[in-house]
Amino acid sequence: MQTIGEKLEEARKRKGISIREAAETTKIRGDYLQKFEANSFDIDLPPLYIRGFLRSYTRYLELDPDRFVNDYNALLASEGKPARRESHGRVDFGETARALETSEAAPAGRSAQEKALMVKFGLLAGGAVIVLVIIILLVNVLFSRSPAKSAQTAPPPATTVQAEASQTLTLTASDATRVKVVQDLDGVVLFNGALARGESKSIKKLGSLRITVEDRTKLRLEVNGRKYDIPPLQSANTNYGFFQID
Repeated sequence: MQTIGEKLEEARKRKGISIREAAETTKIRGDYLQKFEANSFDIDLPPLYIRGFLRSYTRYLELDPDRFVNDYNALLASEGKPARRESHGRVDFGETARALETSEAAPAGRSAQEKALMVKFGLLAGGAVIVLVIIILLVNVLFSRSPAKSAQTAPPPATTVQAEASQTLTLTASDATRVKVVQDLDGVVLFNGALARGESKSIKKLGSLRITVEDRTKLRLEVNGRKYDIPPLQSANTNYGFFQID
């Protein structure tokens, strides 16, 4: 079975991308990427940051980020290291609650270090609750004021969304090529396949899109019937790569 590093290295080489190019695009240090591909995650960073870098790198290589993060968590578990559950930059406080329950059930003769750790966890959990309450209050205030603001602003938000939804993106292949279109708003893949020479594909566009093309010279774009010039690709390869369209 391939290791995490072997899968990353294989995907990068398959795209013809160097470590330096990957580092420049993802903004992740090249030595970190080299360690990842060597299946070595023993770097001076918390697991939270390593998971974030893995997500960015696998997304750049068009792999499944969740699968690689799960493999990394399994690797931590096999090495006897705690794999705290973390999601989108937030620490799961399930462990904090369990630690507090354990400390309450511990004998009265616990050490001073254990008591200090219990207090630390308690403060952390309490601070998280306070921050959550503040965020909820701010959201309520903002939404309570939104009707008055929307009455003074034209057009209203609903009109803007409807205008974006009415846009139609048309892909036309001057020669056979492959195209993948992903909607940034919710990550939905709107199209992923091959277009034959002269074939066209129309897609309803909502917000910005991420388009990956096998050969940019073989693709023409139109938005609501108007020609759209393909911007420079975010890749070292001139013709293969991806670009954003608003």
